[in-house]
Amino acid sequence: MNSATGGRPTAGDNSGVAAAGHRQRLLAVREKYLHTLPDTITRIEECWSRLLEDRSDRDGVGMLHGMLHTLAGSAPSFGLAELGDAARGCEILLRRILDGVESPAGEVWERVGDAIDGLRGAYASSELEERARLRFGEEVPDSAAPRPAGKLVYLVEDDLNLLRNLSVQIECFGYRVRGFAGLAEVRRSVAESPPSAIIMDLVFPEGNIAGAETIVEIQRDAERHIPAIFISQRDDFTARLNAVRAGGDAYLTKPLHISRLIDKLDQLTMDREADPYRILIIDDDPELSNYYALILEQYGMVARVVNNPLKIIEHMVEFNPELILMDMYMDGCDGYELASIIRQMEAYVSIPIVYLSSETRKDLQLRALRIGADEFLTKPIRPEHLYSSVVIRAERMRIVRSFMEQDSLTGLLNHTRTKEQLDLAVLRARRGGGCFSFAMIDIDGFKSVNDTYGHLTGDRVIVILSRLLQQRLRKSDIIGRYGGEEFAVVLIDTNAEQAFRVLDEIRRTFEQVRHESDSGDFCVTFSCGIASFPCFHDPVTITREADKALYEAKRLGRNRVVIRAPEPDGQSERMRWLTIAE
Repeated sequence: MNSATGGRPTAGDNSGVAAAGHRQRLLAVREKYLHTLPDTITRIEECWSRLLEDRSDRDGVGMLHGMLHTLAGSAPSFGLAELGDAARGCEILLRRILDGVESPAGEVWERVGDAIDGLRGAYASSELEERARLRFGEEVPDSAAPRPAGKLVYLVEDDLNLLRNLSVQIECFGYRVRGFAGLAEVRRSVAESPPSAIIMDLVFPEGNIAGAETIVEIQRDAERHIPAIFISQRDDFTARLNAVRAGGDAYLTKPLHISRLIDKLDQLTMDREADPYRILIIDDDPELSNYYALILEQYGMVARVVNNPLKIIEHMVEFNPELILMDMYMDGCDGYELASIIRQMEAYVSIPIVYLSSETRKDLQLRALRIGADEFLTKPIRPEHLYSSVVIRAERMRIVRSFMEQDSLTGLLNHTRTKEQLDLAVLRARRGGGCFSFAMIDIDGFKSVNDTYGHLTGDRVIVILSRLLQQRLRKSDIIGRYGGEEFAVVLIDTNAEQAFRVLDEIRRTFEQVRHESDSGDFCVTFSCGIASFPCFHDPVTITREADKALYEAKRLGRNRVVIRAPEPDGQSERMRWLTIAE
């Protein structure tokens, strides 16, 4: 039994359930960072005091610049934006001195002193400390779960606090992170265990572009190109040019926005292999239709053969083809009639229909095309010609269908398509005697998010939750945006208790994610209601009961998962929830 899913079947490409101990680790990282900040500021002040005695100490200026560079990158990541801005301003002034643009005897030197004098005051601000506390939250769940089994990412960052914080945040999105504070160790590790991607700081004690130089060495020795994302406090043209010359695939500046970093990781590490095209072959000649199916399967497609055209509707619903390949003349129903029936079904108005027939008369072929077919292929046909004709139209259908079925913001199924998939899930479960669970998810307090941080930030919150659902659930599960901030999920071959475990882990992960905005960082939670088949027998009832469970989750205080289940006697209903209130 899989401990993460309570026995729930898993797909081969499933990344698993994220570790439930992230919150403890986040709190530990935050507490350690806040605890060490006074010592960090003290070291900066001491270094500055030594420079006041000897302004010609260029190495001392470089050391102070390095400490401020690290502080400017890490402080905003923990919510201390004012402290980060102060360190950043001071770092820029020192860089002008190091570059020879300004003299250590000029006005800039006095401005550096004023900025350093202000660091401790920025840290001491109770507002900043409270902001960090609220973002991470104080309550810690006492459960634990296995680490996620996602793609391996190397994170190379010499700021240990930022390294720990970013590692935890990235793991929230299903990746496995191996952190490195130094460059030599990462070079050795890449040779032993190549990652799916490398996130590399640009500046290290070895030099201002040491990260880029290391990536060049790694790529030169690697058997394949390893996607590289550079992160840096520097945002100048020279830094970006060196990153590009090193083969960097992306460049992000600190403080990092976790959503942008995950966007880049997803783009660079996504599986490129597309799902095979689904082709429905309708022909009353079993041998010939199976032959065509074999040809298409050799080209990597999935083909289903229907020899009785009177059974077409149930196969259309269950198989959901992207193209129909049919004969013109069949017993019981010819191709003209069958095409007319398909075109009268609203869900299949645009599906490509390709005739494959020995008919050579042009007038009859044109008549077939007028009814709604897309092409007329004459038997016999060469395999490569059949493949080309099919794949061109199937690809076009996939593009058209994506616009018709997908939500434009998240790429998930839209409301209509989600309801259709729920209907199909009921049909299949009845036929095969299986089970599934239907869950409705709603982001808590979403109106307040839009009102406080703006609709663009609200959209990013929706996209992040959609990504978590896609990464944590199996490819066979169905995920849709039901409307606004509400999502719907169909978990195939999953009972209510198993669905609870999976979705509650996603809930725990989501509440740990920090969302960025111009007004400050914040965290969001969601509530979830579950109803399952065969406890409830039809799509309308399942949807209604999941919605009741969601309402109960909201009534109980939000940020929880609730199961709707009937009493064993079937005569009455009870509300049951299995959750840890936060």
